[in-house]
Order: sequence, then structure tokens, then C-alpha cells
Amino acid sequence: MALKDILVVVDEAGKPEQPIQAAIDLARASGAHLTGLYVAVEASWPLYAYGPVPRETIDLLQARADAAAAKAKETFTAVVSKSDLSIDFRTEVAPSAVAQDTIAVHARHADLVVIGQSDPDRERPAGNELPEEVIFQCGRPVLVVPYVGLQKPFGRRVMVGWDGSREAVRALNDALPILQKAEKVVVIVVNPKPGSARHGQVPGADIALHLARHGVHVEVAEEDAKGVTPDQVILSRVADMDIDLLVLGAYGTPRLQERMFGGVTRTIMQSMTVPVLFSH
Repeated sequence: MALKDILVVVDEAGKPEQPIQAAIDLARASGAHLTGLYVAVEASWPLYAYGPVPRETIDLLQARADAAAAKAKETFTAVVSKSDLSIDFRTEVAPSAVAQDTIAVHARHADLVVIGQSDPDRERPAGNELPEEVIFQCGRPVLVVPYVGLQKPFGRRVMVGWDGSREAVRALNDALPILQKAEKVVVIVVNPKPGSARHGQVPGADIALHLARHGVHVEVAEEDAKGVTPDQVILSRVADMDIDLLVLGAYGTPRLQERMFGGVTRTIMQSMTVPVLFSH
């Protein structure tokens, strides 16, 4: 399936122009329509507090929210004006607790969502776990762009994390339109167990054959890394192989477990150096 409808979340995370530019690059390559979405997070107080809040305070907060929405639209318009894409821009208002739900509703009417990684040194109005919440709820692939920005064009040299899980299958299939245009695709298999329920006798071989039948230029990298976690191996190989896009199934283990003990998704979400396409 070609990408024909792309949604980019425009907000104050990192460098807001970078997710927009990433979305433009994808839309241009696919001939897709691009929608910009800004969710204005409204201030909220307990019901009992509304009485004493001065009208001037409410008006001031509203004015700030309006200015932020206008700035988001201005940023989006300035970046996309350099392209000839079909575009539109939407603004929604939502409490911080349901901002991800609002994004998810719009995402379900798109082929792919682009959002910026949260900057650990800067609090997002909707919370720094917004990208993870969107991945969990939207039912669409989500491209997360590093908050430091795009260091180079992406989608030419792609790495796919493969463990045979449902989430990995979903991510690989969602990324297929991008993989078919890539110059090189590496399927990385970390510490596989040959002959297991998820792998054949030659781990990665069957999925590589499947991709090749779809016209993907693919190779398999099997990593038998002792004493090193899969996320560490993947991040290391991304650097070693000059990878510019990573494709991963998100949260193959329960999210609560990852929050408590760590996991591939959470580590890479925090430490990514290139854009990552996640599917859950």
C-alpha cells in the first residue's frame, strides 16, 4: 500500500520544523497529502477552583494558547511553502490528559503519523510520553523524529529490527512502501534461537526472502551478542552501518514491564539518533 495520507503533529518538542520536514520528504516521495495537526493543551483546575480564578488569568492563558496555535500554524506554513504538496492544517483543543486521544482520532484517518521525540530537558504540554501514547492508541505506524533534528536524508539505508513477533511483522509491513524505495535494507536479528517458534533454521532468512519478493534490496545481519542487550546492539549497528532510518515493532513486552525494568522500545525511544518508525 502506498502512503497517500500523512499526518504530522506540530508542537513545541525539540525543533518543530524537523518533523514537518520529515513528513514533507515522505509525502513528496509518495505523492501523499500532508496534514499538520496542532493540539492546544488547555489549562484545567479542579471544579472548586474555578470560582476564585480571576477572569484576567483565564484570559491571559487563553491568549497564550491562541498565540501558540498561531505560531504552530506559521511554522508549518513556512516549512511547507517550499514544497508543492497538497496540504491542510488543523487545530484542536484538549485537556492534557486526552491530547493523545485527540491525535489518535486524526491519525486513524491517515496512513502514517510523524511526531517529534520528546526532549528530556523540556516538558511537553501534553507530557513527554506523548509519542509512546500515540503509538499505543492510534493503530497506525508512527515515525518519531529525534529532537536534535535530522542529520541527513532518511529512508535510503534502513534497518529493520526482526524478532518474528506480531509487532515486528506489523512494523515491517507498515514500512514496506519506504523499504521498496530504499537503496539498502538490513534485517537485524539479535540473539536468535534457530528453529524456535519465531525463527526458522536460518533466522531472518524467510523474512528476507519475503521482502525480496516485494522488490526490496535486503540483507540479513545476525548478531550473537552475549552480555549485551538487543537495544544496545541495534543502536551500535545503526552507527556502524550508517543507517538513516530504523524500523521496529513497539512494545513486544508489556509497557508497564518496560517502564519498570527497561526494554528495547523504551531505550530506543529515549536514545534514538535517527528517525524510527514504530508500529504496535
